[in-house]
Amino acid sequence: MEDRDREMLKQTLDALERLMRMFQAERILYLCCVVAAFGLLMYAGWLMFSIHTVTPAEIGLMFGATGVTAVSSGRVAFFLNKAFNLIEDIVRKLSGLEPRHDS
Repeated sequence: MEDRDREMLKQTLDALERLMRMFQAERILYLCCVVAAFGLLMYAGWLMFSIHTVTPAEIGLMFGATGVTAVSSGRVAFFLNKAFNLIEDIVRKLSGLEPRHDS
């Protein structure tokens, strides 16, 4: 491996580490939201099985919990996608490749 390649790899990994640290607070927040949503989902299921009836409150809990889970996981995926796109741009620039063309 050439010195230039090693330096490019080191710079890329350093940039990735910095990006992951920048988004760490958001990922922890979204993880907490997913855990809370999972708790609500389990509580709604427990209510439905213990009362043997389905009320609008349990349905609301289920839809709310799944919605929070979807939004939180979507945001984490968005942040990770942006981070890895930036890393890809850095690697392309350092290696002399053309920039990617997103459609």
